[in-house]
Amino acid sequence: MEAAMEELTFSQFIRAFNEADKEMNIIYHRLARHYRLSDSVFWVLYLLGEAQGPMTQTKLCSALFLSKQTVNSALKKLESRGYLRMESMSGDRRNKLLSLTDRGEELLRLAVEPTLAMEERRTYLDLTHKYLNAIREETEPLLNQSVPEEWEDV
Repeated sequence: MEAAMEELTFSQFIRAFNEADKEMNIIYHRLARHYRLSDSVFWVLYLLGEAQGPMTQTKLCSALFLSKQTVNSALKKLESRGYLRMESMSGDRRNKLLSLTDRGEELLRLAVEPTLAMEERRTYLDLTHKYLNAIREETEPLLNQSVPEEWEDV
């Protein structure tokens, strides 16, 4: 979308943002397929790579925003093929500690680390901060507007 940010209505902005988000998902899907991984397996490996060490199944599930069944299926696939170890934690047999095997570390190195390396995290964070600053500036005039008395405590 070519319009300057000031000229975008909220619906135009949300449409453009969703379009970019879908395109990003397509790129990650293509990377996963290239490495012959399902999307869910790719994201499990991705998060384990970011964690740089063991991670609990509960933490992984909440970070992925995928259903427990989808995550569990990906974990079982990785475990059955020798890429992942799932160890019961003391006191909580349902929550498992996940760690990659040597074979899993190799898969991570070959399939996910190039993706982690190609991401420009600093640029994304800088843009996010610029976005937050713009939202703050746009919010101030709204917060300075008077609100009708009858709206109180709605």
